[in-house]
Amino acid sequence: MLSFIMFIAYVVFLYLIYAPLAELLFHLGHVGTFYRGAKTERKVALTFDDGPDPATTPQVLEILKAAQVKATFFLVGSKAVAHPALVRQMVEDGHQVASHSYLHRHAWLRGPIQTFRDIALAKEELERLSGLSVSYYRPPWGAFNWVVRAAASHLGLTPVLWSVRAMDWLAKTTPKEIVQNIATAAEPGSVVLCHDAGGEPGAPANTIEALPEVIAGLKALGFSFASVSELHEEFLEWHRGQANLYAGYPLRRRFLIALWQPVELAFSRIYRVQTVNEIFRISETTWNHGPRFDSGSGRLQVKDGCKGIDLHFQNSTLIAISSAKDNRALVHGLRMVRAGLSDLARILEHHPRYQHVEVIAAHTLMNRGIEMLGFHVEELPQTRQTRSLQRYMRFLMGMYHPAGFRRLSEGTQSLTLKRVWMSREEVIQMYGKKQAHEGAGAAASASSGRCR
Repeated sequence: MLSFIMFIAYVVFLYLIYAPLAELLFHLGHVGTFYRGAKTERKVALTFDDGPDPATTPQVLEILKAAQVKATFFLVGSKAVAHPALVRQMVEDGHQVASHSYLHRHAWLRGPIQTFRDIALAKEELERLSGLSVSYYRPPWGAFNWVVRAAASHLGLTPVLWSVRAMDWLAKTTPKEIVQNIATAAEPGSVVLCHDAGGEPGAPANTIEALPEVIAGLKALGFSFASVSELHEEFLEWHRGQANLYAGYPLRRRFLIALWQPVELAFSRIYRVQTVNEIFRISETTWNHGPRFDSGSGRLQVKDGCKGIDLHFQNSTLIAISSAKDNRALVHGLRMVRAGLSDLARILEHHPRYQHVEVIAAHTLMNRGIEMLGFHVEELPQTRQTRSLQRYMRFLMGMYHPAGFRRLSEGTQSLTLKRVWMSREEVIQMYGKKQAHEGAGAAASASSGRCR
């Protein structure tokens, strides 16, 4: 009896290593798994799983073609063999073909030999049908065992997951909810998980109904569309650049920056910080700094209790701009900031989460000349909280700046913490598509009754 129990315990132990541990590393930990691109340009990859299906895939292809959008299709090999014309149409339309296994079985329920044969056969058949090399593989349900990872490596496949889910495999997810799920979570470099087939009965019809609005909404937010391979290549290039970014820094400071990265990640998760582009990140806040009035008209611009956006500057980009000695680099930096504010204006106009935002604000040490961009600049009261925040900001400056902590003693005037802000109307009027009186009037009427 004891021997039998020991045997069962041994089998369970081996299984935990074989599947759940692999899931922990490769799915949850994303070790060696591509799931989002570089957060620099406002690009997203639309991906579709579980096809092709003659009942639904042609409608998805028709919508994508009408919108001039290229996507990546993770195809089930057995379905592709049954419907080769749909695979050819995808290739002719310029879409990327990738693998989603041959039989669409969960990796936790498959043995090593079955797992390897399934992945290898899917790659072979998809390459035969498409006439193209297949380099990306998304395991069914995103599930891993160790052989999934080993087979992908052996066959030259990059495992791909996602950073945004439409939740469209559930029949109860309405088209409106699909649009909302994608628009709310999309960031630069997002890999968006959708389905052109499969899921619960009736679910693909909701995806088809939602897709035109999904595409229009993402375009309104300033996103362009890329294939998974394009996002992946750009990510690898960005990652190489990041690796060299601090190459000339002293070893202790590089070690400090590495230790700080988990803190940055935790901060972003806790405060739901979203990336706008390579210059800005944003999070929701509430304005509690007193009312602000337009100096010319005397009209109330911002009131206590208004919803606001905290503007966070991307450390590496901001430091690169602030430390540039070449005027051309400074001009390029200014253009980046203006482009970032244009993206922010689109978000204020079209993002579901920020429709009730009335003010954007930031606390920053680098505030010289920022009035030229339309910001109001204010001194901060010398409270304990302000002094603590200034010490924190100066610590970040010293850690990231090429001159290191010496930069903090090179001129205190330019390193005084100040509050900068703009009202919603000012951002949209200066940087949005709704210009001048039309933009300001529309924003004012939209916000009336909310906070004023």
